[in-house]
Amino acid sequence: MNHLLAALLIAQPVATSRDELPRNFSRMECYGDKLYLAPRISTSIYEFIAQDSIRPVSVTDEVNYRIFDFRITPFAIYINRGSALEKFFITSGKKEVVFRSRDISSFALTPADEIILADRQTQELIFLDFLYQEKFRIANVQILDIQWRDTLIYALTPKRIFVYDEYGNLIDDIPTPEWSNRIITNHRDILIFAEQNNYIYRAGVEWQRIEFPFAVSDICLQKNAIVILDGTGHYLYRYKRDEF
Repeated sequence: MNHLLAALLIAQPVATSRDELPRNFSRMECYGDKLYLAPRISTSIYEFIAQDSIRPVSVTDEVNYRIFDFRITPFAIYINRGSALEKFFITSGKKEVVFRSRDISSFALTPADEIILADRQTQELIFLDFLYQEKFRIANVQILDIQWRDTLIYALTPKRIFVYDEYGNLIDDIPTPEWSNRIITNHRDILIFAEQNNYIYRAGVEWQRIEFPFAVSDICLQKNAIVILDGTGHYLYRYKRDEF
């Protein structure tokens, strides 16, 4: 596959709505039609209901509980604390440690509840089965963020995206136009960005640069919309998918 580095196309889409949040957040996750948000330090993850309306889902009583990123499933919330990946069971309220490390930069879940983790300290990509037992590791790769799409793992490094299959085979190597620390994917899009920049890149035959009148903290992709959490963590912007 031939990927051109030059971002020749620049887009400046117009938001269809802006919602002010009742508090500041740092991360968000789309699950179906629902939207969840988390502050960096919090005892809860919040479901967005409407402007000025959020519903807390308490995940701990621990003071200074850090949430670097998280994933939602029908029965559980997986939370990356940086030093540990934890699983919170929504119905029972129980929590268990899935994996410990000094610096987990990112993780992804497969439909079979298997887990892929990026360990920044050891510079490894670690594959766990659904019982959290290690299957194998890929060494000597500096991964900033990872996403699962279909049967593929998209691993963002400082200069490129490595694409692996579920068995750890490298099947693509995509140069990126500049340093980014976040990657968002679904069946249609590959988006990369550096937090607090006011633009993102979308992959294609050429990289497309998409600019905004605000900085970006996080992005999630819904069926018909792209939702952006602004750099302050206090506003949500929605864009129609077909405008990107």
